[in-house]
Amino acid sequence: MNISEYIVKYIEDVVKIDRAYVIVGGAQLWMCKALSKAEKLSFTFTNHEQPAVQSAIGYGQISGKPGVAFITNGPAFTNAITGLAQAYADSNAVVVFTGNSNSHHVKYERETGMRQYGTQDVNTEALAKPVTKKYFFLDNPADTASVVEEAFRISESGRPGPVVVEIPIDIQGAPCPCAFPPEPVKEEPKCVSDEIILSVVRRLAEAKRPLIMAGQGVRLSHSTDLLHELIRNLDIPVVNPRMGIDSMETEDRYFVGRCGNHGSRASHFAIQTCDVLLILGSRLAPNATGYNVPAFSPQSFKILVEVDPHELNHYQLKIDEVLESDLHAFLSAALRLIDREHISGTHGKWVSCCENWKKRYPIMQQKFYENLNSYLVVNEVSRQAQEGDIVLADTGSSCSVVAQTWDVRKNQRVLISGGLSGMGYWATAMGVAQANAGHSNVIAFTGDGSLQMNIHELATIFTNQIPVKLFVISNDGYQFVRMSQSSYNINPTFGTDATDGVPIPDTQAITKAYGLNYLYCDTKENLSAVVHEALAMNGPVVTEVAVTKDLNVEPRIRSIANPDGSFRMPTYENLYPYLDEKVLREELNKAFE
Repeated sequence: MNISEYIVKYIEDVVKIDRAYVIVGGAQLWMCKALSKAEKLSFTFTNHEQPAVQSAIGYGQISGKPGVAFITNGPAFTNAITGLAQAYADSNAVVVFTGNSNSHHVKYERETGMRQYGTQDVNTEALAKPVTKKYFFLDNPADTASVVEEAFRISESGRPGPVVVEIPIDIQGAPCPCAFPPEPVKEEPKCVSDEIILSVVRRLAEAKRPLIMAGQGVRLSHSTDLLHELIRNLDIPVVNPRMGIDSMETEDRYFVGRCGNHGSRASHFAIQTCDVLLILGSRLAPNATGYNVPAFSPQSFKILVEVDPHELNHYQLKIDEVLESDLHAFLSAALRLIDREHISGTHGKWVSCCENWKKRYPIMQQKFYENLNSYLVVNEVSRQAQEGDIVLADTGSSCSVVAQTWDVRKNQRVLISGGLSGMGYWATAMGVAQANAGHSNVIAFTGDGSLQMNIHELATIFTNQIPVKLFVISNDGYQFVRMSQSSYNINPTFGTDATDGVPIPDTQAITKAYGLNYLYCDTKENLSAVVHEALAMNGPVVTEVAVTKDLNVEPRIRSIANPDGSFRMPTYENLYPYLDEKVLREELNKAFE
C-alpha cells in the first residue's frame, strides 16, 4: 500500500467509518486515487469546504464516530477554517485530511518564513493550530501508522475536537512501510478518587436544595442514562445550558428549564436559590452564566466536573470544588458508591417548587399565539415532531427560539452551535441526515439571512436527495441583530434588512432553481397544515415561513443602557421583560418555604 491507500483502509477497517465529505483538488491527487478505489467508504461531494467539514461534524454527531473530510490546499483550506473553528468551539470530533505541494517546497517555505513559494500555498500549520486539538504534518512515510492512529484517538478523547493531517503530494503516493492494522493504543479516562466522589454524593444527598447543571459533556461522554439514574437516586432537579438541551426530556419532572442569556425564568430561579450546584459537562460560558459573572448563583456551593484542564479556572466565578475527571467515569463511580453505601436523597419539596415555577412561567406566552412569529413556528413543528426526530438550529433568532421553545421528547436530538454560532450552520444537517439514514426526520431551522451563507449546498441536498426538512424563517434579514441594535438605541437599525441593502433574494425561485420541493406559509391559520405536509413529505423540502419582521426574544438577560452610553448589568434572576421586584422576591422566597 501507498500512504493514501493505508489511510483509506484504516478509515474503513479500523475506525469503520462509511462516509466521508470531499472536495477534490490538484494537491491531493494520490489521495483521490485511493478514495476512488475505496470498497466500504461512500462520499458526498459538497460545493464548498466549509460545509464539507460541517457535514462531517454532523455525521459524527449522529454516528458516534469522528467525522472525516478530504480537501486540498490553499484556498480550500482557508475555506475549511470556519468548519474547523465550529468543531473546536463546539467540541465535535472530526479529522480533516488536506493535501499540499511537494514536501521540500512546503518545508522551505516555512523554514524561511517567506509569504508564499508555490501557487496556492498557505501556511496550513499556522492556520490550523488555533482551531484544532492537534495538527500533523506527515512528511515521513514511517510515521503514517502512528499519525493516523493518534489523529483519530485525539479527536475523540477527553474533550472532543478537530484534528488536521496535512500530507504533501510526494508523500501521498509513497510506499507505506507500516504494518496493518496498527497496534491499538488504549487511553484510560481521567477520574478522581472514590473518596472525593463519595464526598460529593453525600453533599448532594444532604443538601436542602441541590441542583444539577447538565451541559453538552453529558451527551459527548455517552452519559445520558447515567445522569438520569443519578438524579432519580438523589431526587435532584436539572437545568440545561443550551448546548446540553437534549440530555433531558422537557416533560421529565426533574427538568426545570434551560438557563443562560436566553433561558427560562424557572431555571434562573432555581440557580439563584439552590444551595449546592453540581456542574456537569458545561464550560460555563458567559452565555450560560450571564455577563455579570459574579452574580451567577453566588449563594451556592459549586462543584465542577470537567475533563478539559483549560476549563478548570473560571474568570470572575468562584468554584468551590473542581474535579478534573472524565464525566462518564465520574458518574459511573458515583452510582457504584451510591449503591454500595445505600445513599439516597429526599428533596420532594424542592423538586415540587421547581416544577411549579416551570408550569407558572412557560416560554410560550399568550402573545406568541397572536400572529405568525418564530415562537409559533418552532412550537408547531415541535408539537408535530415524533420521538427520535433530530432538530438542528442555525444561529441568530432561530438558535435562541429553538433553544428556548423546543419540547424534547424521547430519543430526540437537538443540535446547536453554541460555541462558534456561525451563520450557515444549517449545512451541518446534511451530515446529520446521512448518518441518520432516514430512520426519523431531520429538521433544520435557519433564517433567510443565514440561508445565504451556504446557499450552494441546496445543490448537494438535491444531487444526493438528502432528506432534510429545512424551515426557513423569513423575516427580511437579520432579526436578532435588529433586536439587539434596537435594545441599545441604534435607531434606525443598520445593515439588518433589505431596505438597508442586505441582499435577500427570492427563496422560492432559488429553491426551484436547485430542483427542491418548496412549501410556503404566511398565515398562522395555515401553519399546522403546512408543517404537517413538510414533515410527511418524502425526501428533502424547503419550507419558507414568512414571520413578523420584528420579534423580541423573551425572556432574556438584557443589559440596561445608561444615558451616557454605558451599560448596567441586570440581575441573573430577573429576566427581561422584568418582573416587579415584589413578585420576584415572592417567587424566590418559595424555595425557602
